[in-house]
Amino acid sequence: MSIFSAGLDYFVKGGPVMYPLLFCSLAAVAISVERWLFFRTNDSGKAFTREFCDCIERDDWGNAKQLADSTKGELAKLATIVMARHGNFERLENFVSVRAERAMDKFERNLNYLNVIVTLSPVLGLLGTVTGMIASFNSFSQRLDNPMAVTAGIGEALITTVFGLCISIVAICMYAYFMRRLKAISLNVEEIGNTLLEAIAKNLDRKRAVAHGHPVPQGAKL
Repeated sequence: MSIFSAGLDYFVKGGPVMYPLLFCSLAAVAISVERWLFFRTNDSGKAFTREFCDCIERDDWGNAKQLADSTKGELAKLATIVMARHGNFERLENFVSVRAERAMDKFERNLNYLNVIVTLSPVLGLLGTVTGMIASFNSFSQRLDNPMAVTAGIGEALITTVFGLCISIVAICMYAYFMRRLKAISLNVEEIGNTLLEAIAKNLDRKRAVAHGHPVPQGAKL
């Protein structure tokens, strides 16, 4: 018997609950693949964050802009938009906060569904086991001549629990991986936003000092 035939046989023995479990497994795989491709394309990376912030801290805005323009991803896009933005610091701070939240929303999209699958899969498996055992014991009176048939029925009912746990374990691993990536991206967004706001605030203070006739500290750039 081939692996496919054996799997199909177990699927049929598991009963009708196997169908929502199959949907959960396909949904988990689809979400994981879609999110992995999105993260791969839109995560600018820690290296970009470190190099960009170094340029800003050195007041090298030209190289910082060139780096942001040549780098793909939501973080580079956020940096480019903020550097091109003009206005007072308070409005800019709110603008950066909103743009950062929108960027993080894009990375968090569909991950809640993966978390639901983690919880739902073992519950569905348990439901299939309970309904299978009920059906097995309901037919106990017709199986007095073959008591082992009841044990076999219970064994078939446990198939759904096994499938549900397997789906949940895989989904947990996927969810943990994406949450780790999401935390790293969140820290990068926060670092870029704070670095830009601090540098822009210093530049505004320098301009105000020049406008009021105060001396600019030596080495400061306007």
